[in-house]
Amino acid sequence: MKKLLLPSLISLLLCSACIMQPSVSNISEMEEAENAPIPTLVGKSSSTRWFWLFHTGDDSVELAQKNGGIKNISSITRTCNRYFGIVVQNITTVRGE
Repeated sequence: MKKLLLPSLISLLLCSACIMQPSVSNISEMEEAENAPIPTLVGKSSSTRWFWLFHTGDDSVELAQKNGGIKNISSITRTCNRYFGIVVQNITTVRGE
């Protein structure tokens, strides 16, 4: 029994390293522009995925723009929150005027 404990523990640690992911990653999709409007409005949209199978919500830029009442976009930020590799939440934030 003791002979199997160490190899089992090592393989468990190696497998758990595969599902370890950073909890938050921010990606900005637009470059800084000199003539970009000053962001006074913010709109958000989000979607959630469970177990890589079930997907709810809409994290599109168009929905975030509509939710914030934005006509001219100055920046777009996408955030991905991962919870234990089981639940993934994507949030799109649009700023503009």
